[in-house]
Amino acid sequence: MPKCLHLEEITQPAAVLFGIRLKKRRKELGLTQAQLFERTGIAPGYLSYIENGRANPTIDMMVKLAETVGLELWDMLRPEPEQGA
Repeated sequence: MPKCLHLEEITQPAAVLFGIRLKKRRKELGLTQAQLFERTGIAPGYLSYIENGRANPTIDMMVKLAETVGLELWDMLRPEPEQGA
C-alpha cells in the first residue's frame, strides 16, 4: 500500500526533518561531513546547510544521501508520531 503524507500531520518542513535525521544518522555511523562528501560527492558546506535545514535538496540528492547512510528516504521524511498516539 502506498504511504501517504497528510498535510495536517506535518509539524516540520520535510527539508528540516530530513536534515535532522541525516545529521543524527551520520553521527551514529561516526562519519564526518568530509567522509560523507567522499561517498556522495556532495560538498561538506552544502551538507551542513542540508543538516541544518537551510537547504532544499533535490529528491535525487535525498535518495543518494539516505542510501549512503543506510536508511530509506521515507523513514527520513515521515512525520514523528504524536505523543500518546
